[in-house]
Amino acid sequence: MHLDCTITLMSPDGQITDAIVLVETDPDGDIAQIYLLPLARLSPRAPYALVGMDRSDAVTKFAQMTCARFTRGTHITLASGAQKPIEALVVGDRVLTRNDGAQPVRWVGQSTVRAVGDFAPICIRAGALNNDRDLIVSPDHRLFIYQRKDRLGAGRSELLVKARHLVNGESVIVQDGGFVDYFELLFDSHQIIYAEGIAAESMLINTRTKSSVPDDVSAQLSTHSSAGLSGLDVTEALLDRPDATELLRRASLR
Repeated sequence: MHLDCTITLMSPDGQITDAIVLVETDPDGDIAQIYLLPLARLSPRAPYALVGMDRSDAVTKFAQMTCARFTRGTHITLASGAQKPIEALVVGDRVLTRNDGAQPVRWVGQSTVRAVGDFAPICIRAGALNNDRDLIVSPDHRLFIYQRKDRLGAGRSELLVKARHLVNGESVIVQDGGFVDYFELLFDSHQIIYAEGIAAESMLINTRTKSSVPDDVSAQLSTHSSAGLSGLDVTEALLDRPDATELLRRASLR
């Protein structure tokens, strides 16, 4: 399977949607099947027009779909306890981490994308998880929850929960439409940091996300790992209930 290109489609009412073209080849290297991976919902049987194609960014777009990304304006807790907007962070800034204390930032990534489909950010409203301000992150960004009482029934106290699985239309919503500025924070290893008072993961380098990082940076992080955080993911099925966010909020209270 090859990531061939990214195409841009326009609907009859002028809405723009990006999609990734994937090509499956047979053992002889000939094309066997061609697939389309839309980055937002497409209307069935609508006569979309092809208005653009880019062969250079398909791999990066595919990687960005699962990257842990914060939005512009997110306040990150530094080692000193000070709060700093993510767009003001620079390489070398020391950030407070849950497991390894003060850690220097190794790379800050930034991109602007259409806020639709898998790129539409998730807003965790102030108070939803005992946060003072809204936290807005990418859909697959995982939040770290420490349950003082296992109200969710996960069987453990430490949890990693994807933001998209907490959407309830009230305290956690999808901000769909327009454009969004996303930022990635990379450390020597995968970390839990603090954003708007919520414990959340930094960017994890793996086989899929590696292509979104400059080659010279990823080469320096060949041993990047998520030691200590594996096995903490909560399944979507366990969170498929309207009161999941409230249960997690109450579970994390002292």
